[in-house]
Amino acid sequence: MVNPPKPSLFQIFVSFAKMGAVLIGGGYALLPILENEIVKRRKWVASHEMADFYALAQLLPGVIALNTSMLVGQRLRGLKGNLIAALGLISVPFGLIAAYAILYSSASEIPVFAKVLDGLRPAAAGMVLGMGLKMLFKTAKRKWLMFFALSTCAIILFFNPPVIALILAVILAGLAYNAIKVAR
Repeated sequence: MVNPPKPSLFQIFVSFAKMGAVLIGGGYALLPILENEIVKRRKWVASHEMADFYALAQLLPGVIALNTSMLVGQRLRGLKGNLIAALGLISVPFGLIAAYAILYSSASEIPVFAKVLDGLRPAAAGMVLGMGLKMLFKTAKRKWLMFFALSTCAIILFFNPPVIALILAVILAGLAYNAIKVAR
């Protein structure tokens, strides 16, 4: 079998950006799209290689779609391909989130929009609480996890902290807990 010519970094970026644009439903939802684009349409890698990338991506920490994309990029163009594939995959979702954040911060000054957001905040907190409780009851038997989830929801409901600060605080708390657990 003759190896096809290596794609340019631009081609890799565009292909992965198109896939990232339809990345709805989590990482596993992207796998058939990735298979179609990379194996069938572009013929950049063989089907058996793609299966190996899926398997390896599941062993690595992180999102399977991003891991798989980086492995494909690495195979195609080395480290540059790895980075370009990852950048392509996340560029469209990142751009959409950034645009949403800008729109949200500017529209939140409009009185009608602010009232709509105020009305949605308890519903969103309730949905987060409900999903958190459902996950805790299914997977966790530790009381501290229940306390942690309820405390986070209460902070959201009553103190309205900046979301980024809350997310960072929760991540740091989780890392601290795991560090203490490992140290013991």
